[in-house]
Amino acid sequence: MTDKEIKQVVSRLMGKDVLSYRLRDDGFLVVINSQGWKVTFSPSEVQKARANGKRKPKVTDE
Repeated sequence: MTDKEIKQVVSRLMGKDVLSYRLRDDGFLVVINSQGWKVTFSPSEVQKARANGKRKPKVTDE
């Protein structure tokens, strides 16, 4: 995953309130929010957040 993709995933999971983040080699994403809380996301949570951003817009016939 590129740095840009990681930033998008962090934004989807935590919003803009992030001081720091790190994607570990084992797939876990560790995020520090602006209040100093450390939040760890599992690889499956990271993949779900990544997949949610790649949805194609619905096309409706009008």
